[in-house]
Amino acid sequence: MYCPKIDDIPPPQIDKTGWPWTETSDPLSDYLPDGSPWPKISIVTPSYNQAQFLEETIRSVLLQGYPNLEYIIIDGGSTDDSVEIIKRYEPWLTYWVSEPDRGQSFAINKGFEKATGDIFGWINSDDYYAPNVLSHIATMFKRNQTSWISGVCDTITPDRQIRLGNESEPPEFENWLIKCPLRQPSVFWQRELWQAVGGVDTRMQYSFDYELWMRFSEKQSRPTWTTRHLAYFRVHQSSKTFKSRENFYREDWVVFRRNIHRVDNIFKRLSLNFKRREKCANFYISISNRSIPVPKKIFIGLSYAPWWIFRKNFYYKIKNMIFPC
Repeated sequence: MYCPKIDDIPPPQIDKTGWPWTETSDPLSDYLPDGSPWPKISIVTPSYNQAQFLEETIRSVLLQGYPNLEYIIIDGGSTDDSVEIIKRYEPWLTYWVSEPDRGQSFAINKGFEKATGDIFGWINSDDYYAPNVLSHIATMFKRNQTSWISGVCDTITPDRQIRLGNESEPPEFENWLIKCPLRQPSVFWQRELWQAVGGVDTRMQYSFDYELWMRFSEKQSRPTWTTRHLAYFRVHQSSKTFKSRENFYREDWVVFRRNIHRVDNIFKRLSLNFKRREKCANFYISISNRSIPVPKKIFIGLSYAPWWIFRKNFYYKIKNMIFPC
């Protein structure tokens, strides 16, 4: 499918300007510089009740101007205006459906089951791509013998400020066990890699991208890196990242336990285990979420790092949780 031109798709909302509303990506030739065809890129958007952001996501994909695009939207039965927005762009979608499903990870797998492209990526319905991204990714895959690629992802904060992403290349694998170094919207991979690892783990609802990158790293230790700013990751009041940090920590711990055995040196393994437990304990015992009772926070925190009970700072943190300033 050829991407539409900006005049082909519905006009932008009245108050919206710039990319991807009134601006488009640079025009592309029908073939790569070496004369070969552009590889087919399959993009999946899992969607559920994100109508206020969804149109920006869709336009950022379609206005890439990429000559060989397959765009799939899997909506989980949204009850807001999402379906109406999707229908407006239906002529340029390869496939879409709106029906109840078992969550975001299930929707992603469902979308890629429909995909026939050479290169895969997904963009959530509240994030969006920067211009000229797909052509850059296709060219990188052409020039490099690589199974997956990642680049810089900027963050849009709840107050709508743009925080630039880190341009440094991802660290060695051992550091991944402490913190995931990749932002999901800026990761792309070969179809064969997806098939080799078996897709997203649908038992997870929060850290499934982190878990997927870990399985990717077993096939190729790190993605080929580009310092190009590829996407925008949005943090807002209704986003999982904003509302459910404790769930991410819980599933991150599962990812850690699944992969710590890959560190051969037992002393490094013990050190990483200590650091990860410290990080989890610090999160729970410092968490400001008032929906979790203080005794439960303390219990969970100490379950990760029971030695904290001997630290003076532990009691200072408890005091701050009970009597916040």
